[in-house]
Amino acid sequence: MEKHALTDYLLKVEEIAKVGLKYSQDPYALDNYDELQRLTSRFLESIDAVRLDGLNYFRRDVYPTPSVSVRAIILSDDRKKVLMVQEAKDEGWSFPGGWAEIGLSPVESIRKEIWEEAGSDCEITDMVGAIDRYSGLPTAGAPEYILVYTAKLKGEPHRPTYEILKVDWFPIDDLPRISIKNDADQMRRMLDCAVRGRRLLD
Repeated sequence: MEKHALTDYLLKVEEIAKVGLKYSQDPYALDNYDELQRLTSRFLESIDAVRLDGLNYFRRDVYPTPSVSVRAIILSDDRKKVLMVQEAKDEGWSFPGGWAEIGLSPVESIRKEIWEEAGSDCEITDMVGAIDRYSGLPTAGAPEYILVYTAKLKGEPHRPTYEILKVDWFPIDDLPRISIKNDADQMRRMLDCAVRGRRLLD
């Protein structure tokens, strides 16, 4: 494995450890994630002479910038239905998507999310546009830009990740209850732009 490939690999392990430390509640798992993080940090510093608490990699307080997430609009062939996934967290529905990942391009990130959440490989067909998640909303969280793509499923389906209860098609004018992790009006804007072939610019 070449040096840059090993560095990318270890940064991915470091990212997984950080996510585990943030979201896991199991004491045994937390100990393992903490040890994994320390091991990868020491190894990265030894091979690249970089510190993960320096200006690069995982510090976000040097120059605050929005996080980036990705979403996919997957329409039926007649463009009258849209594919949605049911979130286990609140049993509401979303378009497949999630955070863009370190080491993956935006397109690679959304393909990974579709594979995990919709249970299928896909072809990304277009970029609908970008939207500021909290623009115009009365509440605000960590700044986030959502990159929206259209896609078509391909290949044999498989079981989605444990975070998803169900995958189903819905008429574009009769969507189910939207998950609390999303804003319903924004989702309708994304869908409308995808159906009409318009650009989503916000």
